[in-house]
Order: sequence, then structure tokens, then C-alpha cells
Amino acid sequence: MVILGISLVIPMKSAKQKERELIIKLSNEKKTCREIASILGTSKSKAAYWIVRFKKTGKLEDKQRNGRPTKLTKNIIEETKQQIKSVMLEKNGKGNFYSKEALQILEHKTSKKYSLRHVQRIMHRMGFSLITPRTSHIRKDEKAQQKFRQQFKKNSKRNMWGIQS
Repeated sequence: MVILGISLVIPMKSAKQKERELIIKLSNEKKTCREIASILGTSKSKAAYWIVRFKKTGKLEDKQRNGRPTKLTKNIIEETKQQIKSVMLEKNGKGNFYSKEALQILEHKTSKKYSLRHVQRIMHRMGFSLITPRTSHIRKDEKAQQKFRQQFKKNSKRNMWGIQS
């Protein structure tokens, strides 16, 4: 928003924040927890929790989470993602990128040891998916494959990928 040449940054409220504000607003209008829950489509306990918490603290924000903060900043994750993509492109998409390679990249960037499973979770967070190679499909049916091959041979007299006029 721009007012008289001054730009104001108004942070967008999340859906959770708006829902919590509605709970408090309806509570101030003397609605019961059950009524609030049915109006908003949430549970009664959720409505009651936020009413009590707002009365105690006066805040509707999430509490800070426990645990050690991650050493992987958004910047490190983005750099690692770009580095992994460039390695994949060097292989022309034909080679595989293994979790151990990602492990080496992460350990080099952060100087911290990671387990292979944790690296897989981080890769998933980056948007990569784990592909498990199989020599054959789990539910393969030999008889159905043979039948398909026979049918394919019978019908393969014309070019299947050609452009028909």
C-alpha cells in the first residue's frame, strides 16, 4: 500500500491467525465454545483452548518450539539444492544422484555429521523424491506379459508412431 509516496508493508495474516481472531471475537460476543466450534467448523476444545490462552497471555501467536535450532538456513538449503541440480544436469539426467553424494555436500557446507535418513528427509524438504530402483515390477504377471507380446506382434504391421494423414 502506498500513501503519499510512503510505502507501508502490512503483513498478511495466516488462516490460523484469522481463525483464532474469530474465536476471540465470537467469544467477546458471548457465544459459547460449542456455538463457536459449530460456526467455524472446528472442535470445541480448540475454541476453548484459544479463549483461555488469550485471556492468560493476550496473544494469539504460536509459542516458540522446543529443540535445537537447525544449522540449515534457507540460504544453505537453496544453495545445496542448486548444487544438486547442477550435478544432475552434468550427468545429463542419465546418471543417478545418491543420498551419499548429498550427505557429502551437506557435511561440507555445514561441517556437521548427518545420518543418511536425515539427508533423505532434507532432500524431500528440498522437493526431491526418492526413487527405489527395481529389476522388475512387484506385481508382474508373466502370462499377461506373454499375451500382450503376442497381440503386439500381430498388430505391429503398421507404424504406430507415424503421423497419419
